Amino acid sequence: MALILFTVFLWATTILLGAIAWQKNDGTFTSGLRDAAREAVFITPRLCVGILGAGFVAELLPGELVSTYLGAGSGLPGLLAASIVGVLIPGGPVVAFAVAAAALEAGAGMGPVIAFVVGWLLMSFNRTLVWELPIMGANFIFFRAVLALPVPILTGWAVSLLSSHI
Repeated sequence: MALILFTVFLWATTILLGAIAWQKNDGTFTSGLRDAAREAVFITPRLCVGILGAGFVAELLPGELVSTYLGAGSGLPGLLAASIVGVLIPGGPVVAFAVAAAALEAGAGMGPVIAFVVGWLLMSFNRTLVWELPIMGANFIFFRAVLALPVPILTGWAVSLLSSHI
């Protein structure tokens, strides 16, 4: 239900912004459509490949390995491994959350899956190289990385503790 409401919100906001752009009558509406088409041409192939790849990863994850190395009782090694995979996995939310859901289904514990997601959110190597380094510079990356490095592990550990009591 939340997904439907969010989708309706996005459409309503887009229509409202389009109406405002149209009312300006200065080419803003046409420029906005042109920008959107350019972005769609750029993003759509990557999005399709990401969805397809995530689907294959979800089906190919070996359940026995996942539950052994990333299960609820995997402890610090499981949290470290999940955090590192989160940092290294390429792609956006479509890929990361599909892999996280598949890992849960394959027997991963909640703590390691949270460590994976937080590692991806805070430390994505792909995002760091493609966006942060060219735009923000090495000093920014250094400080962000140093401060964020323990967060996936600590978050996964806290979730492991909490989920064992629920």
